[in-house]
Amino acid sequence: MRPVVAEVALEYREIFNFVKLDVNTQLLKTFQYRIRRTPTFIVFRDGEIVGRFTGAMSKSELVERILGILEIEDTE
Repeated sequence: MRPVVAEVALEYREIFNFVKLDVNTQLLKTFQYRIRRTPTFIVFRDGEIVGRFTGAMSKSELVERILGILEIEDTE
């Protein structure tokens, strides 16, 4: 997933950002965000969680899910 996330992060940097949480060292945040498996994607808008999903996926599926949660049309 790392290469896919890196590619999406670069291509969509003007629309959204990725932040990585190390679940092995950030146990409090892992518990706070109820992360049970990896990868877990949590989508925030204005500091509030607006969606979440887990699991490996293709680049197109990752983009589709994020843009869908944010209610943004893909202009690519």
